[in-house]
Amino acid sequence: MSIVVSKGAILEKIKGLFNAHSCVELAYLFGSMANEKRGKLSDVDVGIYLNDALTKEERGKEMLSIISEIISLLKTDKVDMVVMNDVPISLNYEIIKCNAPIFMRDEGKRVDVEQRILSRYLDRRYHEKMASDIFLRKVMEEGITY
Repeated sequence: MSIVVSKGAILEKIKGLFNAHSCVELAYLFGSMANEKRGKLSDVDVGIYLNDALTKEERGKEMLSIISEIISLLKTDKVDMVVMNDVPISLNYEIIKCNAPIFMRDEGKRVDVEQRILSRYLDRRYHEKMASDIFLRKVMEEGITY
């Protein structure tokens, strides 16, 4: 199956479907399509944030339903979807960093979710950098031992 050619065409085709799924709070396009850096192997990457009241199983079922609809709308199986509630903070950061929201049920919810992701990501990055600096300093002082 071929892939829809432009970011605008993708957004036009799929933005309305999220409103029909009441548990979808937010949806983002990310990856090469969001950055307009697609190539022959590019796919459509979509991140969805679902209502916090859903169980992990319910979120999985909802994701399968939505991805099936997107595949039908875009007439391609080159679609990847992640449920933002269930992925590592580093992936959530990559999703919001693209700044390509497709759908938001409530602007306040978007701000809250993005602020929480950014705060956790920056906090984690700070601690990882500290640990890395300590490790590198120790290697420089003592060398690598086996």
